[in-house]
Amino acid sequence: MNVGKFILNIVVAFIAYGVLYSAGDAMFADAFASAMAMMNPPEATMVPVLGYHLVQTVVVVWLFGKAVGSGDMKAGGMFGFMIGLYLVATDNNWFTIIKDFPQDARLPLDVMHLVIGVLVGMLLAFMWGRGWGFGADEGAEA
Repeated sequence: MNVGKFILNIVVAFIAYGVLYSAGDAMFADAFASAMAMMNPPEATMVPVLGYHLVQTVVVVWLFGKAVGSGDMKAGGMFGFMIGLYLVATDNNWFTIIKDFPQDARLPLDVMHLVIGVLVGMLLAFMWGRGWGFGADEGAEA
């Protein structure tokens, strides 16, 4: 495994997740408003939340290398869809369990997880296809 390329994949995916989820939050701000009222202010939780997101990104990138490990865009998209589906199930589990948790954000967040998952999966496949993957025997595909 090429550690430098592994870190590159993590950084690129982390930035992509940040930009895409920020755009989604802005697009669906009204739907998220009632849920945000129940949460700690972002400035109080920013550092630990970014840390947890970084750990999630490390796991996604590593799993991509194990599950796809190529420049196959379709496989990358499907991988991302499955990661998004996992996040949908996890979030909805909590949204169901937490008493009186507002449900307005459920559908927009589900859509965001799936679409962003596909986009990041395809981005990782694109990187592998250009020779920027971290596998020992990967290389640019013709």
